[in-house]
Amino acid sequence: MNYLPIGLELLIEKNGGSVCRRSLECQVAMFTSLFIVALCVLSNAGASTWYERYVEFFQQTVPNNSTLVQMWKDHVTQYEIKHSKRATYPIPAFTCPTGTASLGIAPRTVHELQPSDISVVAAIGDSLTAGNGIDALTLIGDFTEYRGRAWSIGGDGNLNDRLTFPNILKNYNPNIRGWSSGTGNVHSAGARLNVAVAGSVSSDLKNQANMLVQRINSDPNINAASDWKVVTLFIGGNDLCDYCTDKAKFSAVNYAGHIADALDILHANLTRTLVNVVLIFDIAPIAAMDGGFFCNLAHNIVCACGKNDANAAMLYEATVAYQMESSLLISSGRYDTRDDFTAVVQPFFSNTLPPKTPGTGKIDMSYFSPDCFHFNAKGHAAAALSLWNNMVETYSQKRQEWHLNEPFYCPGIQSLGVNSGPYFATSQNSN
Repeated sequence: MNYLPIGLELLIEKNGGSVCRRSLECQVAMFTSLFIVALCVLSNAGASTWYERYVEFFQQTVPNNSTLVQMWKDHVTQYEIKHSKRATYPIPAFTCPTGTASLGIAPRTVHELQPSDISVVAAIGDSLTAGNGIDALTLIGDFTEYRGRAWSIGGDGNLNDRLTFPNILKNYNPNIRGWSSGTGNVHSAGARLNVAVAGSVSSDLKNQANMLVQRINSDPNINAASDWKVVTLFIGGNDLCDYCTDKAKFSAVNYAGHIADALDILHANLTRTLVNVVLIFDIAPIAAMDGGFFCNLAHNIVCACGKNDANAAMLYEATVAYQMESSLLISSGRYDTRDDFTAVVQPFFSNTLPPKTPGTGKIDMSYFSPDCFHFNAKGHAAAALSLWNNMVETYSQKRQEWHLNEPFYCPGIQSLGVNSGPYFATSQNSN
């Protein structure tokens, strides 16, 4: 079905039968018409959540409209021209000592956990953990879940070609298990212990936690009782995108409560586990992203709350409240009742803003996929490096911005200002 109104069809015909590019009047009229069409289609589609509307637009509306298809192709072409040369993250040399890390001595507690002790990795969260759009250059690619390349849980390749948290750990233990591979949804064979689901909000974490426990306990390659595990939890972007529509439902108290529900399940059912609780970032800066028509459209569909400049202060306050309530939950000691389990706040996203292109002051879009919403491979690499560095930084001195273009910090290297012991930093082994 073609959703274009008669006025827009005449406008296209007037400009040579193709998408107009030169006339400002034409571009403005086309943008307005297409935007109205998109919103009308979506408002009548019956989709109940922003992610369902997002999927519906890019999987149904766009493919069935030749003009929108051509505009998408033009958008991707311009994206490649502008960003392809800068879309690779420079992976630093990994120089941390790995050969004698634990000297064969098993850790007695989670507070004596070294990288070489980790046997299993897992993750829960939303599309940023599912890996949506990491290598996308097509409409389908935006919905492809590149789980094997996701920052906290992907294990495709090795550290020489793909910077992810599991690939860092492979330097210490090449037989680490749980990392996701390839592409596919949460039920695909390659998902393994990546139970993140695209479009999830914090209230979905409870189901993910139950799924994770079931997978760990049923995996014949995992000894649930004796294997040391790292689980990374990251959620909140979608809660904030819907914050404008229901401030009570998406309040900071409810957000932290949902995280507590998930952590309670992990705490009750998993032994020998360290959980990374990665704090959410402020979504308001997406309003400043300059990616053309499709990015503006995607933002208005996916995250209209964040796209509106007028909401910036409110969203920042909500973000800070999310971070504060999450931190209070972890610092309460609720998950420090046993010596084989703990939860640790990793705050590297707390004050992170999208990087700017030197000399322009504009957001560097080379860290984002063509939909200008999800991280691409470069963005995932930056997040993976920052997660690792946060984990080894002294507990009270963890960086609150991501570690762009910095070296890998090494456990026990005091000169870098990180944890003075050889362990992953927790509330009880560093200050």
